[in-house]
Amino acid sequence: MNTKAGWRGWLMLLLWLLLQPGHAQDFVRLYKDSVTIQLSEPLQWVAVPRGSVSSPDALVTSGTREFQPYTSTTVLPTSSDQDVWATFSLPPTESLQTWFIRLPGQPLTKVSLFSRGPQGEWQVQAAGEALAPSDWSLRTRVPSFELQTHDDRPQTYYMRFENHRALTDRPMLLSPVEYVDGASRVGVVIGLMWGMFSVLAALSIAAFVMARNTVFLWFGAVVVTLMFTQLVLIGYGSWRMWPGSAHLNQVMNWVSAALSLAAGAWFCSQASYARSSHPHIYKLLASVTAGSLLMAGLMAVGQDFIPRDLRNLWLGLSTVTILGSLAWMSLRGQRWNLLLLLGCAPIGLAALARILHNAGWVLNIESAQAAGVMSAIIGLLWIFFVLAWRSRAALFSNHRISALANYDPATGLMLPRVLDERLEHMLQRARRRSSECGILLIRWLNQAPSADELNDRKRSVALSRVGEILRRATRDMDTVVRYEENLFLMLIEGPVNREAVSEVSTKILADGIRLSGKLDQPDAFNLHIAIWHGTPDHHSGAQIIESLKARLRQMSPGPKRYVQFVDAVGEPAGAPPEESVRRQELLAKINAIEVSHPALHGDEPGPLSKPMA
Repeated sequence: MNTKAGWRGWLMLLLWLLLQPGHAQDFVRLYKDSVTIQLSEPLQWVAVPRGSVSSPDALVTSGTREFQPYTSTTVLPTSSDQDVWATFSLPPTESLQTWFIRLPGQPLTKVSLFSRGPQGEWQVQAAGEALAPSDWSLRTRVPSFELQTHDDRPQTYYMRFENHRALTDRPMLLSPVEYVDGASRVGVVIGLMWGMFSVLAALSIAAFVMARNTVFLWFGAVVVTLMFTQLVLIGYGSWRMWPGSAHLNQVMNWVSAALSLAAGAWFCSQASYARSSHPHIYKLLASVTAGSLLMAGLMAVGQDFIPRDLRNLWLGLSTVTILGSLAWMSLRGQRWNLLLLLGCAPIGLAALARILHNAGWVLNIESAQAAGVMSAIIGLLWIFFVLAWRSRAALFSNHRISALANYDPATGLMLPRVLDERLEHMLQRARRRSSECGILLIRWLNQAPSADELNDRKRSVALSRVGEILRRATRDMDTVVRYEENLFLMLIEGPVNREAVSEVSTKILADGIRLSGKLDQPDAFNLHIAIWHGTPDHHSGAQIIESLKARLRQMSPGPKRYVQFVDAVGEPAGAPPEESVRRQELLAKINAIEVSHPALHGDEPGPLSKPMA
């Protein structure tokens, strides 16, 4: 019997611990190990009819209302007909201590904090949607209040909550350090939003310019409106954009959400090709767009035009309609819409998270907001990549049109028509910056067009190889032009030194020799290169090109120096004393190339014995 009684006692104790209504919770902490203060009177609350109690004195003197303990499962039953009052007391401390009450990031109509002043009067701090953010007691993203302890007596505070629906999030009592830390975390989220959404908007514009597809513009509209909506929902709009307007503080949550739905519905109607494949769904999406725009306009005038429940119903139904339309079209054969659906689903969940909180199904609004931001970014990135993948054919087509207009099909190099503008601009930049640039004129030796079809085909293949060699030797900002039949011009943007230009010519010769050996055609890629390098003080582009042509004519019958510099117009380059070492190194490289190439051997003199002009 004693054993049974003992087990019965332990079972009753366990049931009492599990089934008790909950011990009083003072405030929520930012972290589990957050510093807190032991309240002299725990947080308690009581519900009263709307407007029946105007001050804590009236609440205390009535004596008919019993305060209830605030527990971990408490939901403050505020509504359009009922307010909630709460009270707590800070204990006396030896030194002055400052604490902050932070209300979670959900829209509150109004919350007021009452405290005794030096003369025993009630001092009031207030915040919420009903007030302009500049009139809040603290200029913060969410309603916050500052508290102070006394050294001689406990300090009692009263709070009045006015809202149109129940409050599920619990207030926080934070130290100054944690209060600043929480604000910095919000700043990181806001910075992430600005960065990611701005990059996506810029990419959308760039994609439209390249692909000429208006779908990218509508996607950019979705990005911008969704970014604005998320910023408004987390409180950035009231904090930074309209701090002096109570009206905008009340309506912009709904206006921005309706605009986002309108942009999203219209984007889906255009991207899914619903107009030609599913006219009824296209009309449905167009109706959602028009209805959302109408709601945005009515809400901008005043939020009382449409009841709150009807607003939530419209936002929820519109989101489900967009997602359902994409699902229906993907099931009916357009698998392309399934890819759009995979991207729109996270965005829809971000919108529904706020609606579910409004309905009371999600208790922590700030967790819902953070999840909404991340899911929206993921969904938008997915949709952009899907659009870019689908538009690759149009992008390649536009590039092909541009290539046919500006590029030589045989070599892949630019046509001479682009030379005049680019050459003059390069010389002007070099003069303005007093920097050095380079120009290379390259002659392909022993090659001429042939009437024989076989030889002509071989020449076309060789031309493409020459173009490939020249493109590999240049940088992205340089320009390579097929100047004439066997002449190629290369513009080396400055600032660039003589050694770097010499490296380019050496690479071109080496690649040509390597390819000749690979094809077992020693004379296939013999090249002469004339180089101009310097600051174009009084030289025009035509003068420089003529001097390079003259040097190539002099090089053709002469000794086999396949690279020569021309600095002054029509004159050989004079080697400054400080560049003699670099010139000798270049000379050694070219001599090594000539010795290793069988086509360069014969009865002519061996390696160069004199400095290269």
